[in-house]
Amino acid sequence: MVTSDESFLPQIVGLFYATFDPRLGPTVLHQVPENLITSTSSSDEPRSRSVSRTREPSPAPTDAALLDFAPISEYVIPKKSLHGKLISLLTTGSGWDDDERAEYRIMGFPSVLTGEGGRYVRNEYMWNLCFVFRAASSLEAFEPVVRKSARILRSAELDSAYLSAPNPDHTPLPAVLEQLFEDLNSYSETSIPLDGFNSLELKLFPFYPNPPDCEDWHVPIALVDLNELKDDNWDITAARVSQYINGVNHVRKIADLADADPALTRETLRHMLFYQVVMMVDIFQYSNMYTLKPSVSRLAADESIINECGTYVLAPGTTVHDWVEKHDVLALGIDPRRFVSFGIIKGFLRRVHRWPVLVDKGGSPLVDVQTEHKRKVEFDTSARVGSGTTLSTRPGDSGLSGLTRGGESTFTLRSMESNASLGVSPGSIPTRTPPSVTRSPSRRPMGLTHMRDSYPRSLGSAADTQPSNSSRRTGAGPRSGGLKTLREEQNRMVLEEELLRYLDGTHHTDEIQVRFGVSWSKLEKMLGLEDIKDGKGKKGIAVIYR
Repeated sequence: MVTSDESFLPQIVGLFYATFDPRLGPTVLHQVPENLITSTSSSDEPRSRSVSRTREPSPAPTDAALLDFAPISEYVIPKKSLHGKLISLLTTGSGWDDDERAEYRIMGFPSVLTGEGGRYVRNEYMWNLCFVFRAASSLEAFEPVVRKSARILRSAELDSAYLSAPNPDHTPLPAVLEQLFEDLNSYSETSIPLDGFNSLELKLFPFYPNPPDCEDWHVPIALVDLNELKDDNWDITAARVSQYINGVNHVRKIADLADADPALTRETLRHMLFYQVVMMVDIFQYSNMYTLKPSVSRLAADESIINECGTYVLAPGTTVHDWVEKHDVLALGIDPRRFVSFGIIKGFLRRVHRWPVLVDKGGSPLVDVQTEHKRKVEFDTSARVGSGTTLSTRPGDSGLSGLTRGGESTFTLRSMESNASLGVSPGSIPTRTPPSVTRSPSRRPMGLTHMRDSYPRSLGSAADTQPSNSSRRTGAGPRSGGLKTLREEQNRMVLEEELLRYLDGTHHTDEIQVRFGVSWSKLEKMLGLEDIKDGKGKKGIAVIYR
């Protein structure tokens, strides 16, 4: 997550202390720095004193002040119904630089005390210590500081009349405002004694907003070196998950590789998002499309270069694969995945998602029966496979995957660290455990095959479709084959119904791919999107790009 310098601990532009004068009305008594704000609510009335950093009275000229007190005076010293409440107001001031108009936000906590025995004129004392910030600042971290400052000043007034009748033993209020201004801006904390009984002990803590939701198809990118942050006190799930954060693996794959519960993995990554040590991007695929954002203008100051760069680099509606092929990007020594990640992190690229919508349900099924039938695999009992290896019947999955070919079962051994694969037959499997250890089948994404196995036996599972040894001996093969075909058709209908629920325009293709464990090319064929005419594919599915 990219943030500005003022996201969490913005700089204080100034502070001022205002009170209600029985003769002048709302009046500013002290301010830091000088010429921050005019002193009274009316320019025709005489001003009260304004103490400078040298503690010498030096009233600020109205035309040189940053803020005008008149339009905001009734909110700085408000009616009694607003006393004891945190108030934030937006105002416009004339900037100190080139007389530019700028917006500022003022935060205060107006207070009132009722005196007895003629302690106060009109038997009341009203005041407000206000903090001034730039309007774009995030002020959540200052809210408790403003409240506590008002509470301590109220206590000092009750104990020693610190505000209404200061004496030489007290720390002068102008000096308190000046130290508040310097310490909070420089050190984010301060300690100021007031009257011998009370002191301002303040500390600013960064405010982190709630992190966004973490989904299975998101890809975390580490913004810091997680290995350096790791220690023995880390949560065991966080320690395991952090090993597989490489800017390529999506959340569900990280959970599989770490052999961690997917829900705990998402929660762990949300904690990392909260502390801003990772950020989330989309799954990188060469079928992805991206478009430029307005912030691309920061790349250069020359408008012609900006326009040329935008036209050359990435046109809307062009996939990464087409862009790489057209401009021979790989020959330039550019890593497309890193280039896209850089653009997203810096904020000048955004992903264009595909959102499939079923417009016209045709007669062609989305899930092919023959494809499902080929997923059944039988292995020779003489084959020995180590316990650290997973047998997968889903083509393209990492680990061991196989198909039945001419009565002989074969499978593919795929390394987790390499895309290379080696096809072998069960008879040639060595007795030792294969060197690669793959993830547990219970932790893999729920693909079409695994979703089928999760349905009740009444719908037909993979085990039900295989004839038993007794049925083979008694010649019950044809009857079992018919039952197998019926159950496979039932499975196909259940899977198709599940897939149709994702074609309502609220689920993009990344979510569908991770949910069903298929690549974009397979999903594109499954949805009939290879050839789109009149806005929809051959299976009646349209795609919304946004």
